[in-house]
Amino acid sequence: MGKHRILIIAVVFMIFISACASAEEIVPEYLDGSRDDSADLNGQTLIMGMVPDYFFEGENSVLTYTYNTDLGDLAAKRINDIESKYNCKLQFDYVGRTGSLAFSSAAAGLYIFDFISEESFFLYNYLKTYAFQDLTKVENLDVFDETKWGSRYMRVSTMYDGAIIGVLPAMHPMRLTNSIDEILVINEDYINRLSATDPRDYYERGEWNWDTFEDCLLNYAFTDNSNNLVYSLGAGMGQTARSLAMCNGYEFITFYDNDDFELGYFGPNAIEAYNWTFELYNGPAGRNIDTESSLEKFIAGNSVMQYLGAYQIVSTTDSVAFKMDNFGIVPSPCGPSAKGQDDWKTSYSSADFTLAIPVTAKDVEISALILDKIYEPFEGYETKEQVIDYLRRNYFLDVRDAEYFVEMALGDKPFFHDNSRGFGFFGSIGDGVTKMVDSYKGAAIEAAKKNLVPAYKTLEMYEDMFHD
Repeated sequence: MGKHRILIIAVVFMIFISACASAEEIVPEYLDGSRDDSADLNGQTLIMGMVPDYFFEGENSVLTYTYNTDLGDLAAKRINDIESKYNCKLQFDYVGRTGSLAFSSAAAGLYIFDFISEESFFLYNYLKTYAFQDLTKVENLDVFDETKWGSRYMRVSTMYDGAIIGVLPAMHPMRLTNSIDEILVINEDYINRLSATDPRDYYERGEWNWDTFEDCLLNYAFTDNSNNLVYSLGAGMGQTARSLAMCNGYEFITFYDNDDFELGYFGPNAIEAYNWTFELYNGPAGRNIDTESSLEKFIAGNSVMQYLGAYQIVSTTDSVAFKMDNFGIVPSPCGPSAKGQDDWKTSYSSADFTLAIPVTAKDVEISALILDKIYEPFEGYETKEQVIDYLRRNYFLDVRDAEYFVEMALGDKPFFHDNSRGFGFFGSIGDGVTKMVDSYKGAAIEAAKKNLVPAYKTLEMYEDMFHD
């Protein structure tokens, strides 16, 4: 996900604390006391800050869906309907980092946005500053509704010390799954050319495990008509190690009664996966793995399989779906310590389409109400089955791929891997598993205390309140 050079937040935080004392001087433009569907906003304009980033279509879109497409038309109709029903105007302001601008304006006690859409990676920098509304305290948006606002595990990156500041538009196609990392993508034309067993067939038969994965790595590589080697897999050793670990009975973080915790990165199941990956890459199968992989190389036909992020698969005209006709996706294979075929997990480091409300919005409850109405399901896309059918018709040739694309962001499948705040250590696994673990464990635990424990403790705090 995006990289961020964090400014000295402490200084700005002090400004924010000072500004809070005069927050009452901000006079909302509409506060008619209405908190229901009969609200009349008297022609007021509500401003949504949006970031035109790599993971969606950009400014030539509405609610991030390209104009003159089925979803773009439905999104435009949704905006028109809301403006008509609530007697208001919705304005979309595109800025490079809406989270930073919303934070700095809140720190100064100024109104700029009524709500924003931003990567949670950037919002996470400001969770300690109380610049964004704790959505557990609003009436007009049910932050605990997982069907509408996404799995609790997909929203851990918006939680901190009992507050939840973000939701995800889970009822809008592709806006929940877009954030998932490390999906195993397959060049199906190559599978057909080799007359090889498809990983999706192994998975469907309950046989997708480390043994069949190694067989694929040994047998998929071939020399093309230009005498170039086509690799079985494109992936760095650390990337594969983490992917296999999370599908080997992996628990990301475990809390104990005495407030101690354990990171799954250093548990026995993960160590088993690291060791096996090390042996894999340094054995016969390693010759068939390109450790310097990229989206462009996969699209160019460099490998049969590759680990990619969801946004690289379906998001823009540079993604796999727009460049390749016949591809598939599959979970990482489950290891010997997994509970079974479906004991796989995925990870994300930033929830791309996170929605948040600055504390200096004109009226937080009105902002929550309008957000709730904007992100109702589109007509014809009210169910998971309808979304799967849309994905199959527009992006995938096989319904299995569409089903997996939806499932990987549901329930407890995803977890928040904060890879740019002290958790990017997997690249050093090439120096040896024991050395990597011993040299990094202490730093990783300290980083977890600072960034992950307050988030996952918040999840634990509200565990019984989440619902479908």
